[in-house]
Amino acid sequence: MPFEASGAIVVPIDLRTKIAAELDQMREHLEELGVSLCMDEDVMMRCLDQLQQLDEMGQRSTWLAELVRSDDPESRIDDITLQALADRLRA
Repeated sequence: MPFEASGAIVVPIDLRTKIAAELDQMREHLEELGVSLCMDEDVMMRCLDQLQQLDEMGQRSTWLAELVRSDDPESRIDDITLQALADRLRA
C-alpha cells in the first residue's frame, strides 16, 4: 500500500468502498437477527440486553462504514451519534 508524506496509509477508494459495503451488510444481518429474535416475546424479554448489544453493534458498523468511505474520516468523528465510539476514536 502506498504511504502519504505524513506516513498515513493510502487505501484506494475501490477497496474502501468494498470494506464499507461489507460493514453495511454486517449491519443488515445484525438487524435481521435482532428482528428474528424479537419475534419470540419470551426470547425478547429474556435477551433484551443482548438484543440492545446487537443494535449497538449495527450502529457501530454503520458509522465505521461512513468513516471508511470518507476522504477525511477524522472530520466525521464529531458526526458520530454513538458517544462511546466517538470517544474511543478520539482517544
